[in-house]
Amino acid sequence: MMRIILIFIAALMVSSCATSNYSVGRDFPADKVPQITKGETTADEILSWFGQPFSKGTISATEEKWVYSYVEGRAKAVVGSVTSTGTTKTLDVLIENGIVVNYTFSEGPMSSSVN
Repeated sequence: MMRIILIFIAALMVSSCATSNYSVGRDFPADKVPQITKGETTADEILSWFGQPFSKGTISATEEKWVYSYVEGRAKAVVGSVTSTGTTKTLDVLIENGIVVNYTFSEGPMSSSVN
Protein backbone atom coordinates (compact mmCIF):
# COMPACT_ATOMS: atom_id res chain seq x y z
CA MET A 1 0.00 0.00 0.00
CA MET A 2 2.81 2.43 0.90
CA ARG A 3 4.50 1.68 -2.42
CA ILE A 4 1.30 2.59 -4.33
CA ILE A 5 1.04 5.89 -2.42
CA LEU A 6 4.68 6.75 -3.19
CA ILE A 7 4.16 5.95 -6.89
CA PHE A 8 1.02 8.09 -6.90
CA ILE A 9 2.85 11.04 -5.25
CA ALA A 10 5.77 10.72 -7.67
CA ALA A 11 3.41 10.64 -10.66
CA LEU A 12 1.57 13.65 -9.30
CA MET A 13 4.83 15.61 -8.88
CA VAL A 14 6.00 14.78 -12.39
CA SER A 15 2.69 15.73 -13.92
CA SER A 16 2.35 18.98 -11.97
CA CYS A 17 3.84 21.25 -14.58
CA ALA A 18 2.10 23.73 -16.84
CA THR A 19 3.06 25.67 -19.94
CA SER A 20 1.32 28.81 -21.09
CA ASN A 21 1.78 31.18 -24.02
CA TYR A 22 1.22 34.87 -23.34
CA SER A 23 1.44 38.32 -24.88
CA VAL A 24 1.35 41.79 -23.37
CA GLY A 25 0.63 44.95 -25.34
CA ARG A 26 -0.17 45.12 -29.03
CA ASP A 27 2.32 44.16 -31.70
CA PHE A 28 3.54 46.99 -33.91
CA PRO A 29 5.54 47.07 -37.18
CA ALA A 30 9.22 47.40 -36.27
CA ASP A 31 10.07 47.86 -39.96
CA LYS A 32 8.47 51.34 -39.79
CA VAL A 33 10.89 52.58 -37.08
CA PRO A 34 13.64 53.64 -39.56
CA GLN A 35 11.11 56.01 -41.18
CA ILE A 36 11.01 58.15 -38.02
CA THR A 37 13.02 61.36 -38.49
CA LYS A 38 13.73 63.51 -35.43
CA GLY A 39 12.46 67.04 -35.90
CA GLU A 40 10.31 66.10 -38.92
CA THR A 41 8.01 63.15 -38.21
CA THR A 42 4.65 64.24 -36.83
CA ALA A 43 2.53 62.69 -34.09
CA ASP A 44 -0.13 61.98 -36.73
CA GLU A 45 2.38 59.98 -38.78
CA ILE A 46 3.37 57.96 -35.70
CA LEU A 47 -0.32 57.21 -35.07
CA SER A 48 -0.87 56.12 -38.67
CA TRP A 49 2.21 53.84 -38.65
CA PHE A 50 1.90 52.30 -35.18
CA GLY A 51 -1.65 52.96 -33.96
CA GLN A 52 -2.46 54.01 -30.42
CA PRO A 53 0.48 53.65 -28.02
CA PHE A 54 0.50 51.20 -25.12
CA SER A 55 0.82 54.22 -22.83
CA LYS A 56 0.97 58.01 -23.06
CA GLY A 57 2.48 60.36 -20.52
CA THR A 58 2.61 64.13 -20.23
CA ILE A 59 6.11 65.50 -19.67
CA SER A 60 5.27 69.22 -19.83
CA ALA A 61 2.71 71.55 -21.39
CA THR A 62 4.26 70.89 -24.82
CA GLU A 63 5.85 67.43 -24.46
CA GLU A 64 4.42 63.93 -24.41
CA LYS A 65 6.04 60.50 -24.17
CA TRP A 66 4.39 57.69 -26.12
CA VAL A 67 5.38 54.10 -25.43
CA TYR A 68 4.74 51.19 -27.76
CA SER A 69 5.50 47.89 -26.06
CA TYR A 70 4.95 44.26 -26.97
CA VAL A 71 6.06 41.09 -25.22
CA GLU A 72 5.35 37.59 -26.48
CA GLY A 73 6.52 34.46 -24.77
CA ARG A 74 6.03 31.14 -23.09
CA ALA A 75 6.03 30.43 -19.36
CA LYS A 76 6.64 26.98 -17.96
CA ALA A 77 5.86 26.19 -14.34
CA VAL A 78 7.33 23.11 -12.72
CA VAL A 79 7.05 22.36 -9.04
CA GLY A 80 9.13 25.02 -7.30
CA SER A 81 10.10 27.14 -10.33
CA VAL A 82 8.81 29.18 -13.25
CA THR A 83 10.81 29.79 -16.44
CA SER A 84 9.80 32.35 -19.05
CA THR A 85 11.25 32.87 -22.54
CA GLY A 86 10.19 35.05 -25.42
CA THR A 87 10.77 38.30 -27.28
CA THR A 88 10.18 41.91 -26.41
CA LYS A 89 10.16 45.16 -28.36
CA THR A 90 9.72 48.71 -27.13
CA LEU A 91 9.49 52.05 -28.91
CA ASP A 92 9.65 55.22 -26.76
CA VAL A 93 8.75 58.41 -28.60
CA LEU A 94 9.20 61.95 -27.24
CA ILE A 95 6.86 64.41 -28.97
CA GLU A 96 7.04 68.18 -28.58
CA ASN A 97 4.40 70.42 -30.15
CA GLY A 98 3.25 67.52 -32.36
CA ILE A 99 6.75 66.70 -33.72
CA VAL A 100 9.01 63.78 -32.77
CA VAL A 101 12.10 65.20 -31.06
CA ASN A 102 13.60 61.88 -29.92
CA TYR A 103 12.92 58.16 -29.87
CA THR A 104 14.51 54.89 -28.81
CA PHE A 105 13.77 51.39 -30.05
CA SER A 106 14.84 48.04 -28.64
CA GLU A 107 14.00 44.50 -29.68
CA GLY A 108 15.32 41.13 -28.63
CA PRO A 109 15.00 37.92 -26.69
CA MET A 110 14.16 37.75 -23.02
CA SER A 111 14.29 35.04 -20.42
CA SER A 112 13.79 34.81 -16.70
CA SER A 113 13.57 32.19 -14.03
CA VAL A 114 12.05 32.23 -10.56
CA ASN A 115 12.76 29.48 -8.07
